[in-house]
Amino acid sequence: MNIHNPINNRGDRLRLNRQQRLRSFFLDRHYFTFRITFVLGIIFSILAWSWIHIATGLRREHDASPSLEWGGRPLSASSDVELEEDRVEDDDTTGRTTGRGDKNNTLKEQSYQPNPRIDSVVTFLMDLAKLSPQDLWDTFGMDDNKNGKTMKSYGKDPFSLRELEEGKCPSGITTAKWLPPRPWNSAEISSMFQRQLKQPGNRRVAKSDEEKILVWYEHMSKAGGTTFCGLAKTNLGKNLVPRYYCMPKKLGAEKLLDGRVGSWTNEELIGYTKREDHVLVANEWDPFNLSKLELSGRTLDGKEISLSSASSPRLLFVTTLRDPSDRLLSTYLFFRRKENPQSFQNWMKFNVARIPNYQIGQKGAFRTNVARYNAIVWRYSGGSLQHRASDPSSQKSQFPPPMTDEKLWKGPFETAIRALSQQDLILPMDIMTKEEGKEAMKRVLGWNEVAIKEGRGTWDKESGHIVTTGEIRNSNAREYLGEEEYRFMWEANWLDNILVLWCRAVFLARLHCKDD
Repeated sequence: MNIHNPINNRGDRLRLNRQQRLRSFFLDRHYFTFRITFVLGIIFSILAWSWIHIATGLRREHDASPSLEWGGRPLSASSDVELEEDRVEDDDTTGRTTGRGDKNNTLKEQSYQPNPRIDSVVTFLMDLAKLSPQDLWDTFGMDDNKNGKTMKSYGKDPFSLRELEEGKCPSGITTAKWLPPRPWNSAEISSMFQRQLKQPGNRRVAKSDEEKILVWYEHMSKAGGTTFCGLAKTNLGKNLVPRYYCMPKKLGAEKLLDGRVGSWTNEELIGYTKREDHVLVANEWDPFNLSKLELSGRTLDGKEISLSSASSPRLLFVTTLRDPSDRLLSTYLFFRRKENPQSFQNWMKFNVARIPNYQIGQKGAFRTNVARYNAIVWRYSGGSLQHRASDPSSQKSQFPPPMTDEKLWKGPFETAIRALSQQDLILPMDIMTKEEGKEAMKRVLGWNEVAIKEGRGTWDKESGHIVTTGEIRNSNAREYLGEEEYRFMWEANWLDNILVLWCRAVFLARLHCKDD
């Protein structure tokens, strides 16, 4: 029987080939369509997520933008000026909210052992802080200080600055209620540090753990920190100072230029000094770590802590301070290109709205704190000063509203006073490289040079000021802002204004007056 074999039949074979090609075509086309659909779906999902993410961030910024008017003074927008480039690692400006920020740093109610000399300082400064904005303005004679960078009037002169600025020691200074005692072992640690620098090869080769001294520089942004770091490299040598703006790298995270030393435990800092020859570190982005006082045997109430080799290194605490309004303006002029808002007021609102995203030691929103009012109080209270949330029922103002609730600022203000009283050297930025600053750095640090020999930036040889990019600019807030705007800014920073003038008086008193 003849069986039909399609494979051997030419017609059937051609027909079969066509059927196979068609089947393959449709299968390939469906598979291709599936792949295209899948890829497009992913792309559209990403775009949709991005749009929702941006919209949510903008909404959060709008909702969090402060809307209170303080003192009944409406403010006008400021004019734009030439920009400067950023100099630091990128700040995470996403809308992610961590739910921490201020709340995470709130200190519990503190109780301190009695110390009459420090307690009197706290009481004196607290009484000033409780004055009305108008009374405090008049107390410091601000109406007579409209022009120029130096004070022409001292008002009621609560800190005897008129005589101190002239190089005189006021009578009765040793009993002044605002003058704190020097930290109990400041002179000893200063002498140990200077002996350390005289060792062979200018290297830290201490014979025992007790002899290891490390300068802890608390870097207030735009308050002369880059200048101070440049002076450190000139006087100490670049091998004894962390390369990136004096900020050390953290073990296990060496790729980060700044290891955020302010977030380190004491054990981490001890380990660092055993690995590195550096004799100075700087903390810029996080609040002052109050536990670091223990390494120098100090407390917030001025009591002594016995020291042992386990607490090495001893720390020599240094910082530089600047007029709060001028510092805020300088920070805005420096960072605003990176952060988009073009007016001074909107830049502050933008950063204040992101404060809840900030966490100590983390990259996210780490620059938001430079736009705070009373940043000195926030820093030296260990980050416990809260920022006031917006009140949607209030009228809008150009600048964010200050936090004026005494229940919220009183505790952090006292902590900041006590922490600043334990600093070895607080340099006013405007006189850091002048004769007074030179003499103070020579006494405390053993530094003789006030020139910036190397490093990035522009250095003003006359003033000693250095900026990392662009040109040196006039950051006089009173000249930049209108009088009402400046008055608002000054009153919003009332706590920091008290601290800056107080620290200036303490600096000059220790320079011009003999210790009791």
